Amino acid sequence: MEIRLPEPPALAEPLPAREGDRLHARGMPARRDSQQPLPPELEFLPGEGVPLGRLLAAIAGAPGDVSPLQAALAAGVIEEEHYYRALARRLGCAYYVGSPPFAARFDAGKALRCGVAPLAPSGGGARAVIAPGPAVTPRLIETALSGRLRPESFAVTSPKRLAALVRARRPGDILERALGRLPGNLSAKQGLTGAQAGFIGLFAVLAAALGAASLPALSAIASAALWILFLSSIAVRSLACVANPDEQRPRTLQDAELPTYTVIAPLYREAGVAGQLVAALDALDYPKAKLDIKLVVERRDRETLARLIGLDLPARYEVVVAPPGAPPTKPRALDLALAEARGEFLVVYDAEDIPAPGQLRLAASRFAADPDVDCLQARLTVRNAGDSWLSRLFALEYAALFDLVNPGLCALNAPIALGGTSNHFRVSALVDVCGWDEWNVTEDADLGVRLARYGYRVGTLDSDTSEEAPHEFGNWFGQRVRWQKGWMQTCIVHSRNPVRFVRDLGAVRAFAAAILIAGAVFGALLWPAFALDTLWRALETGDTLPRSREAADVFVYLLAVAGVWSIVFPAVVAARQRRLGVGVGTFALLPAYYALVSLAAWTAITDLVVRPHFWAKTEHGRVRRKPVRSGALREDRAGGAAPSQRCA
Repeated sequence: MEIRLPEPPALAEPLPAREGDRLHARGMPARRDSQQPLPPELEFLPGEGVPLGRLLAAIAGAPGDVSPLQAALAAGVIEEEHYYRALARRLGCAYYVGSPPFAARFDAGKALRCGVAPLAPSGGGARAVIAPGPAVTPRLIETALSGRLRPESFAVTSPKRLAALVRARRPGDILERALGRLPGNLSAKQGLTGAQAGFIGLFAVLAAALGAASLPALSAIASAALWILFLSSIAVRSLACVANPDEQRPRTLQDAELPTYTVIAPLYREAGVAGQLVAALDALDYPKAKLDIKLVVERRDRETLARLIGLDLPARYEVVVAPPGAPPTKPRALDLALAEARGEFLVVYDAEDIPAPGQLRLAASRFAADPDVDCLQARLTVRNAGDSWLSRLFALEYAALFDLVNPGLCALNAPIALGGTSNHFRVSALVDVCGWDEWNVTEDADLGVRLARYGYRVGTLDSDTSEEAPHEFGNWFGQRVRWQKGWMQTCIVHSRNPVRFVRDLGAVRAFAAAILIAGAVFGALLWPAFALDTLWRALETGDTLPRSREAADVFVYLLAVAGVWSIVFPAVVAARQRRLGVGVGTFALLPAYYALVSLAAWTAITDLVVRPHFWAKTEHGRVRRKPVRSGALREDRAGGAAPSQRCA
């Protein structure tokens, strides 16, 4: 099944005007009942079958800075397609459904921004198609009905239809405008540079030569390097866990003070959870007329597209069909939507997310209260922790990261790796750092570091988003391989020029960021070797050991205990805060869990070589049992150096 917008063979003929339309066409005002105080852009709708009471209720319930038409469309009082067909009848012009085609040459990006596109010559017919936004429509009505604009010279269509047709017929222009803006040396597209590959080769040769000359010396140097890495990671994590984050209690903004907020949710093979996502977004406590919700789907994903079309979404939603192309990743979809974002602020949600209803209002209030904050990371929680031992440990991991570690890192003014969802941005800052890297399969981690390098400040948001954790091994393992591969890509990207990296962040923050990135990669790869070495030292017997060996053993034992503490302590504290109800048996499974993480990391190396930009899809909608509300979704509580390069 292929889903297309209907495209008749020719431009629709002007529909017969109603009596009121004829009066207006002759320059005479239409009759307006004293009981129908509607503005010109809405006054003809009762005659089109739209209930007057619903129109008045939508206008009355909207903030004062929202136009009446925008309020009616966003509230779903009238469908966008229905309104613009009625508007065409009102103006006595044609309604455009796809033909004649657009002109051979025009600026597709400008057409999307302005809502006007030129048409191919058609023997004296319409020269342009107009898709006026709510703010422009009253002026169009006034101009057309005053006789200054001839009805036969233009056609009207809905903004969604115009955008869909432009994307479908000028995909190259859309892709060029939205993608490829990130400088090459900050993108994962090219992989290892020649200098990086040469350094790795030289390091391997030197290590082999040292091992041939003195294996104990190589072992001692490797052990020392491993100890330094683990000690640094433990120190950074421990400092973050005990740091005291500055809890913001901003004044809650009222409806009239709130700006337009763009919500982007990329969906791929998510037909099963699309309805749940829409219900969660409908529940947001934010003026509907100030929401710009973009649901991005791939053209080949017909099932999800059909499901979204079947939901009959109001005008505040826009289904963005991504043109085909490489790489078919989530960050590519995000960049395509960012190019058309209308909001001052922007948030990203995944298809299975259920954000707290007050999250957008709280984020807007935080941004207003603290102009220095450019990005806010909300907490991610797991709603299906009881599905399996994997999902229970996943929930523990998330609780420790988003309740303790990330807030602590922000309190220390250290860079953080964003969580991939529930990231709130100032759109101006996001555009300045060139959006997401469509070639990085953990675009969130990369963007968090890049924001810090560009001098933008990231904070945490005291609000929850409920997520679904993968509870089956295959689903979980595929996700972990992708995460580890993306961390490796991020490590490669930000180590291409170490001097510039330090200059952008400063020495202390650069060290913290390096430990954050490298620790995630090498820690997962090498901790089993450290654990085996510790066990071997503990079990080795002998009457006499050199004092240097005894001192080294003591250091290794202390380091091992500290490492266990840095993992278990945050998990215990976060589990108590979340009331997750996990017992000792769950914590006893942590070694097995992190052994699987290590296996995923080693698998990711092969994946990075063979298919570096392959996106392993995490299947959603597979929850086994009804989620437990306790502790899963808490109520919201309200009350640098210049970057070396900018966007291309």
